[in-house]
Amino acid sequence: MNVRTLPATLFLVFALITSACDRPFADVGEATVEVVSPDLSFAVDDDRISLELRVTSVRDVTRVSVAGIELASVESDIWRAELDLQPGLNRLLVESVVDDGPTSIDTLDVLRMNWSFESLTSSRPLLFGSGGHTASVLSDGTLAMIGGTGVPGGPGGFDMWQLPDGGDKFSPSRNQTLAPRIGHTATVLPDNRILILGGGSFGNIETVDALIEQAEMYDPVQDRFLEVPVVGAPIRRMYHTSLVRTIQDQHFIVLLGGRGDTRYTPEPSLGIRQDMRTFELRNDSLISLSPAVGPFIRFVAGHTQIALDGNLDDQANSFLVTGVDLNDGTKGVTLMMDFAAPSGIETSDWPSMQVPRIRHASVAIAPGYVAHFGGRSVENDTPLDSGEIHVAAAEKSFLFPSALQARLTATFGGSATRMRDGRIALIGGFDEAGNGLAVVDFVSLRVQ
Repeated sequence: MNVRTLPATLFLVFALITSACDRPFADVGEATVEVVSPDLSFAVDDDRISLELRVTSVRDVTRVSVAGIELASVESDIWRAELDLQPGLNRLLVESVVDDGPTSIDTLDVLRMNWSFESLTSSRPLLFGSGGHTASVLSDGTLAMIGGTGVPGGPGGFDMWQLPDGGDKFSPSRNQTLAPRIGHTATVLPDNRILILGGGSFGNIETVDALIEQAEMYDPVQDRFLEVPVVGAPIRRMYHTSLVRTIQDQHFIVLLGGRGDTRYTPEPSLGIRQDMRTFELRNDSLISLSPAVGPFIRFVAGHTQIALDGNLDDQANSFLVTGVDLNDGTKGVTLMMDFAAPSGIETSDWPSMQVPRIRHASVAIAPGYVAHFGGRSVENDTPLDSGEIHVAAAEKSFLFPSALQARLTATFGGSATRMRDGRIALIGGFDEAGNGLAVVDFVSLRVQ
C-alpha cells in the first residue's frame, strides 16, 4: 500500500464512522401514542374532555403526561385523564416515559369551539329556492342577495333581494342587475358599493358566448346598478373567486380560477381556468394589469378564497383557497396564498379538507379560522350536510361537532355570509334532486 494514501484512507473510514453517528435514528424502546377517544378529527364543543390514549413500547411505559397533567394507567397500554380546554386551538404536548429508555414527545391538536344554530326556513323569509347567487353584507347590516337560479343548470337571475339588519323577510329591490347572472362574484368595496363580475347566463354553459363579460356595480346610495368599463381583455369566467386589496389608497381586484375562456386568442376555448388576473379599480373603471390569461396557479372552479389575516377585509395579505384540483378531478386542494411575500405572491400547499368538496360556501370567523359549509362530494357527486373549520396555526381542518352537523342542510351552490353581529347566514343552494332551496339558517361559531 502506498504510504501516501494511508492517511486519506484512515480519514475516510473515520468520516464514515462519525457521519453514521450523526444520522437520526429511532430508539426501539420509544413509545408510540394513539388517541383512543375522543375523535380529534372533530372539533369539540365542551370545555373539558376525557382523553384516552393507547401508549405502547417494547419496554414498560412508566409515565404519560399531557400538557403537564399526569395520565392514569387504567388498563394495559391505556392511559386516561380529564383535560380542560381553552377556546380555539389547543396544542397539547404529550410526554411518554419508558422504563430505562427515552422520553417520547408528541403533539395533539384539539379544537374547541362554541356554536349556536337558528333556522328561519319554516317561516319562509325567502319565497323561492336559489343557488349560484351571491350574498353580501352592506355597512348598515343589510344582506344583499344577487342573481342565482332555481335549478343548477337554469338561467341566471336579474333580481336582488334584501334582508334588513335584524329583519326576518327578504324583499325585492326596485332595480335589477344589468345582466342575468349565476356563478358570479359580488365583492363589497371599501366605499360600501358591490362590484359584480363574471358569471354565466345559465348554470351549465356550453360555449364562451354564454359567459357574462359586462362588469357592473351596485351603489346603495343611488340604489341602482351601474356599468363598470373594463380596460383590457374582457372578463370571461364563472364559478371563480374575487377579492379586493387596498394598497396605498389604490384598490386592486384579483380573480382566480373558474370555468371560462382559457385561450382568448386566436379562438376562445371553454375550460377550467388555472390563472389569476389582477385589475386596478380606478375612476370606476377596471384597468387590467394582467394579460387575458394570467399567471398559472391551479385548475380550480367552484372553490372558495377567504382572508386569513388582517381585519378579514381589503387589508388582508394571506388567503386560503379550498376546493378540488379539476385537472385531477378528485384531489382536494388547500392552498395558502401570501400576497405580501418578499419575492412576490407565494403559494403553499396545505393538507386538503377532510371531505374534498366543490361549490361549497366558506367564511372567515376569526383571524386564522375559516369555516366551510356543504358543497358537492367529489366521491359520489351528492350534496353534503357536513362542515369543517380550517385552522391556519395547525395547517389542517377539523370537522364540525356532530351535534352541529346534524342541524345543517345537505346543499351545494349556497352562500355563507358573516353578518355584523358575527352570525353566519347560510342561504339557499341545491339539493340532490337539483331543486333550489329556500334555506335561511344562522350559525354562530366562536373560537375566541
